[in-house]
Amino acid sequence: MKRIIILLLLLLAGCRAQNPTPTAETRLDIEIQVEPVPPAVGEATLLVTVTDAAGQPVNDAKISARGDMSHAGMAPVLAETTGGTDGLYRLPFQWTMGGDWLVEITAARPDGTTTTRQFDLTVQP
Repeated sequence: MKRIIILLLLLLAGCRAQNPTPTAETRLDIEIQVEPVPPAVGEATLLVTVTDAAGQPVNDAKISARGDMSHAGMAPVLAETTGGTDGLYRLPFQWTMGGDWLVEITAARPDGTTTTRQFDLTVQP
């Protein structure tokens, strides 16, 4: 019985979906700017620039943003977009409160590779 359970566990582990591990060739560089400057409560735009390891613009990624306040209890702010131009993606965003924010940007390529980067921002009340 033990052998059957061990065999089943090994088979299940082998069937798990594998996410590709980014290599130097697939790694993306992600930078953001925020309009307006400085960031203030209300409507804003995240300007996300994505380039590949060679510094070339990436236009085929799906960009997801998640903004969280640095303290617990606040709902996250989410945004998504596709179709960059010269590696630049524009995401409408809504700052719900002044204070310190952690913004996580994820760029997902059609081949399944993803890169995520976090940014610390301070939003004016």
